[in-house]
Amino acid sequence: MQPPLIPLSDGVGIVRETGPGVTDLKPGDRVAPCFFQNWEGGPPPEDLEAGRLGGPLDGVLATHRVFPSRGVLRVPDHLTDAEAATLPCAGVTAWSALFGERPVRPGERVLILGSGGVALMAILLARTAGAETIVTTSSPERAAKLSALGADHVIDRSAKPDWAAEARRLTGGRGVDRVLELGGAATLGHAIRATRTGAQIILIGNVTGNTAELFLPAILTRQLALRSVSVGSKDQFAALTRAIDRHALRPVVAARHAFDAAPDAFRALEAGEAFGNLCIDIAASG
Repeated sequence: MQPPLIPLSDGVGIVRETGPGVTDLKPGDRVAPCFFQNWEGGPPPEDLEAGRLGGPLDGVLATHRVFPSRGVLRVPDHLTDAEAATLPCAGVTAWSALFGERPVRPGERVLILGSGGVALMAILLARTAGAETIVTTSSPERAAKLSALGADHVIDRSAKPDWAAEARRLTGGRGVDRVLELGGAATLGHAIRATRTGAQIILIGNVTGNTAELFLPAILTRQLALRSVSVGSKDQFAALTRAIDRHALRPVVAARHAFDAAPDAFRALEAGEAFGNLCIDIAASG
């Protein structure tokens, strides 16, 4: 992706003006953009990547933005602007991983890797659906925060490096029903070891690398299902907002940065020290 490009895909804003023929939105409505501007529902279109905000399409790090009315969605009233701004990518990704193919069921054991924006939203959604959550993290401090958020079990990798074995122990040796695999190459093999026969592994992230070496018999003989999630459609976004509204869920916001200090937010993101979403507040800059 080459500049000039307006970055970022997630945000929230107020409708200031509508064009002729727009009947579903009005000035004053608070809306968030859809991550994929070309995916309203059903299977993803062939040109899916061409409709992605923040590259190749200009994103939302701007004071004003023009969208087609089909490209935005109203957000729940109880959320703050910062909370609502976290939904289009992390929120919809968590929703798709849990309620896409083979939706999560009450009593299902879900292993969630890490404590990023997708993971934190997944904890809230999985618990609301009646699932049991097992979450991995990297420090005692984060473990305490995840427990406070409502995770049923937290595995601190600094204390228990073999987190796959610990996940199996927590399930009585059976293994988990579903893994939200947010790590990538370095974690996928361990995620497979943590599962039961017939489980599914949802491939979401690749922060630890792009190329993984897998022991195929562990997948073939145990009938594991591996599938990927690429955020989701507008219909899935709408379903997420209904669930958030009905259960009064609130995304976790770590910090807010002024618009003029946006580079500070990127540096904080790169440092990886924040627990929760980092938001850039355009209104605070006037």
